[in-house]
Amino acid sequence: MNRRQILGSLIGAALAIVVSITPALAADLTVTVSYTGKGKVDAKHDILVFLFVTPNINAESVPMAVQSVPMSGGTATFKGVIQDPVYVVMVYNEKADYTGADGPPPPGLPWAIHSMEGKPVPVSPAKTPQVKTTFDDSRRWGR
Repeated sequence: MNRRQILGSLIGAALAIVVSITPALAADLTVTVSYTGKGKVDAKHDILVFLFVTPNINAESVPMAVQSVPMSGGTATFKGVIQDPVYVVMVYNEKADYTGADGPPPPGLPWAIHSMEGKPVPVSPAKTPQVKTTFDDSRRWGR
């Protein structure tokens, strides 16, 4: 092997290492969410859309991000999501006293995780940049 071949091999190996440790490219995720429960969705009684790294959500879980949606059928767009997959969780702010930034929801608020046939659906923002989901009053936080 001559010097040029050796140098080419070293550069190729270095590029392979860089590619293997480079994090996934960031992607935007748009979530369209509809609430079909009894309450009216508006600016005070909004839907909070959270992104989590696990489907096992409890009072100690910390979301990656949260956005407010002031109308049923509205959208939340999360920019530059690098986690893959993520899990989408929705909470209806029924009592107009929850911001999402102050810990878990108060007991009794309607909530759901984006799911299919009762199982949480992992969302890959790079592969599925748009998600539509619906929830109602059938599941309440802490009950």
